[in-house]
Amino acid sequence: MLAAMRLFSAYLAAAALAACSSSETSDGGSGGAGTSTGGATGGVQNTGGSTGGLAPTGGARASGGAPSIGGSDDTGGKASASGGAPAPSGGQANSGGKSNSGGSPSAGNSSTSGGAPSPNGGAVGGGGSAGSAGSSAGGSGGSGGGSSGAPSTCPPATPLSGGTQVCTNATGNAGSGYTYELWGEGAGKGCMTVHGKDATFSATWTGVEDLLARVGRSFDKTKKHAQIGTITAEFAETKTGSNNLVYIGVYGWTDEPLREFYILDDWGEIKPAGTSSDGSPRDFVGTIEVDGGTYDVWKKTRMNKPAITGDNKTFDQYFSIRQTARQCGRISVSEHFTKWEALGLPLGNLWEAKLLMEAQDSTGTISFTTAKVEVD
Repeated sequence: MLAAMRLFSAYLAAAALAACSSSETSDGGSGGAGTSTGGATGGVQNTGGSTGGLAPTGGARASGGAPSIGGSDDTGGKASASGGAPAPSGGQANSGGKSNSGGSPSAGNSSTSGGAPSPNGGAVGGGGSAGSAGSSAGGSGGSGGGSSGAPSTCPPATPLSGGTQVCTNATGNAGSGYTYELWGEGAGKGCMTVHGKDATFSATWTGVEDLLARVGRSFDKTKKHAQIGTITAEFAETKTGSNNLVYIGVYGWTDEPLREFYILDDWGEIKPAGTSSDGSPRDFVGTIEVDGGTYDVWKKTRMNKPAITGDNKTFDQYFSIRQTARQCGRISVSEHFTKWEALGLPLGNLWEAKLLMEAQDSTGTISFTTAKVEVD
């Protein structure tokens, strides 16, 4: 991403996504409109901020967007908070393994002919939920990248059906204690469909500059992860396209200290590694063993960047990046947290932990046919 995306604050405000006829663009950033418990996670424009999505006929400027959220350094800057312009960083992570194309997608939800106008800008374009696709076969990784995954042992995917399609920047209730968020900016089209079964969702995107879709758990920012319980996720996903930057895994934020985190189990053509999309390095921290796999742990400090708190902050990003990609399995989220802390990477009060797909400069589909985030 290379990037970043974003969450939510008490400022809940939906911001426009270019979906279906145009997305709102930035140089990258995995932010979003706010979550139901944590404020806006990257509304595309706030009062006095940059213009919203480029609708075919233009669009009115929002009268007070939600606070912005940071994004991964791969996806660069995020939507600005209360008047800030998008951060300029963008680009791609260094070269990595290249996944072979997935199987042909099964029929997904048909696309709508459009979405409701974004509150921050142009009307959304058409777009449907992603159809389910075959899992990717493993290809060997390039220099500095690593394998894109051994041949899949994931169970056959059951095509998803029904649900609610979203084609503008939005947060909402996904049922059964789950919340969702769609956030995007820049050129291109993108939609997600929340299927209402556990945290399952699908997404489709075409030529997006930056798009982030996620479903999972939101928290009230008053407790550390160890006080909340043991957090785990289960997932199985199939994807098509997934060219350029695509991140798949678990994403979230903590507060006091402010931290943005990624646990990445799968990706697109470019495996994220030690160089950010803007060419600046990440700091390699070490390796950890979790869920039968080895993860490289990286840290990146972002200086005076828009954050989930709604203003510019300096904060660290943490990345656990699996050395060999996989398309299904169990992610022991709390174990990553504990091992990060043992490596000297502190975490604050938890805002969220969600399964995510983030894409930049790419076209593709994804379908999370198994998706759970649980707290024991």
